[in-house]
Amino acid sequence: MEKYDVVVCGGGTAGTIAAISSARLGARTLLVERDGFLGGTATNGIPFLGFFSGDGTRVVGGVPQEIVDRMVALRGSVGHVRGGTWNTGSGEYDYEFSLTPYDPECLKFVAQEMVLEAGVELMFQSVLISAQLEGNKVLSIETMTPEGRQEVEANVFVDTTGDAMLTWLAGFPTEMRGRGNMQNVTHIIRVANVDSDRMVECLKADGAIKGLWDWHIRLTRGPLLNGEEGFVHVAGHAELWEGKPPLTFTGVSWRKEEMSFNITRTTEVDPTKAEDINRAEINERRNVAAVIEAMRERVPGLEKAYLVSTSTRVGIREGRRIRGLYALTEQEVIGRGEFRDGIARGAYPIDIHDPKGGKTQFGFIKEGGSYAVPYRCLIPEGSENLLVAGRCVSTTGKALGSVRLMACCMALGQAAGAAAALASQERTSPMKLDVDRLRTRLLKDGAILEVS
Repeated sequence: MEKYDVVVCGGGTAGTIAAISSARLGARTLLVERDGFLGGTATNGIPFLGFFSGDGTRVVGGVPQEIVDRMVALRGSVGHVRGGTWNTGSGEYDYEFSLTPYDPECLKFVAQEMVLEAGVELMFQSVLISAQLEGNKVLSIETMTPEGRQEVEANVFVDTTGDAMLTWLAGFPTEMRGRGNMQNVTHIIRVANVDSDRMVECLKADGAIKGLWDWHIRLTRGPLLNGEEGFVHVAGHAELWEGKPPLTFTGVSWRKEEMSFNITRTTEVDPTKAEDINRAEINERRNVAAVIEAMRERVPGLEKAYLVSTSTRVGIREGRRIRGLYALTEQEVIGRGEFRDGIARGAYPIDIHDPKGGKTQFGFIKEGGSYAVPYRCLIPEGSENLLVAGRCVSTTGKALGSVRLMACCMALGQAAGAAAALASQERTSPMKLDVDRLRTRLLKDGAILEVS
């Protein structure tokens, strides 16, 4: 049986960066991923959100920023696009909206190469199936690989599975708001032959897509990969069928005439239940087909549009979370909470996709600022050698609406990877790790932990 210093389970948004962070500190690191590529949800065609706060301050750096820089160098991203605004509902556009669009295929390549350059060992197409414990310590995990069952040991494990699968398999406490109370799920659709200028004309004319002056709309124009300029972000309410409620959507472009839409939704899904996931995947494929047909018929600029791709699997916004040593609350997110053990920052508003399928609701952070995420949120209650990063960290349900955004998850991944490597090297529990030393390491590696 192979023995590692650190094993990271899940090569998505948080796990990829956790593995890089761990290996760069000298830990022998294994990254286990169920797909044949890295990046997870970030490869579905949506942008990074949350690198900047509403007051224009950058709050995420380090390895996440390196990934953006590498994609820019490979002409797979134009980098951060700023200048958009939120209408916060107060009557004034006083809250900056920014995003980081990129080509998903470029991200897959950059993530893979950065992981390998750091010295991470990869285990693709491998599904976590069990965990072996001695007391509160995880001794090993078992995966199902193309060669059958394989068991690996580690000093420290990092759970970046999205739904806290390792934590749950190990028997540590987890929480979930339950079917009907969790945010709806979505397939991201990538569409070509789109005339975004005509779409926006329709939006401004209050045509088949409406809501230009709604409080959540972020209409943003900026550079595209072909050297031209265009609408990078468009949002509205699409009236696609007579007698049916409009579908709230966002559209993101990184290349002329190509746009990724977040528009379909399936409700009443518990992502930890196979029956619900089956229903969601079937329903979302049907939703996509219906939406594409209706968009061609009703939305100017989309008459000749065609579907390029859909996300690898249905996108889950909320599922199982750990019960950590501390749970970040909605009040602390909105109130710009600071903590002595802060190891990452979040800045995106609380973003709740209605569990019943209605309009998305936002909760804005005070004065457009940001908040710290405590290290304690990454440690499952009762565990000895386990850390968590990504959307399954310890928060309340509403606080998760901000923490789950990808830039924050990436920063959490860097913190978890560094903590795992340091704990392994010191032969100590992550719970007993000197947080000041961890913060010093993160700062040295470019992470942003405090803002003025």
